[in-house]
Amino acid sequence: MESQGGSKPSFDIAAMSMAMKGILVVGVLLLIDSFLAWQQVCIVGFCASASAWGGNGSWAGFLMGILLIVLILFEISKLANMSLQLPIEPSKATAYLGFAVVGFGLIKFLLVITNEPGFGAWIGIILLAALGYFSFLYLKAEETATAPPPPQTGL
Repeated sequence: MESQGGSKPSFDIAAMSMAMKGILVVGVLLLIDSFLAWQQVCIVGFCASASAWGGNGSWAGFLMGILLIVLILFEISKLANMSLQLPIEPSKATAYLGFAVVGFGLIKFLLVITNEPGFGAWIGIILLAALGYFSFLYLKAEETATAPPPPQTGL
């Protein structure tokens, strides 16, 4: 990772788009939510719970969590003006990572709601919907920014 212009990386919050701010805020909230009780079962006053990282479909929760951490770190590196060598545009990478997090999160949610869902799962589905929305905004903003101008008609 090398910073652009040979200077130290610096955060430029003013240059953040609404989609980038949304992905960072919702991503951090979803990461915190992933440690809450996504499943909870109580028997005779004794309760046991599992986070998104465990319980039913723990593989999907684990992949969601790892991809979410990568997404947050990737956005922070872009915010710090660090250049990364990627085969695709960074904005598309962000959108695709966001969609992958949403996909694995939905799988985890569907596996959880069939077996003793907890309050974390319901918060999680709202945050997953928001992350999907901001990922879509990120993808659409890039498409409109790189779209060729309409053809000019001669008079």
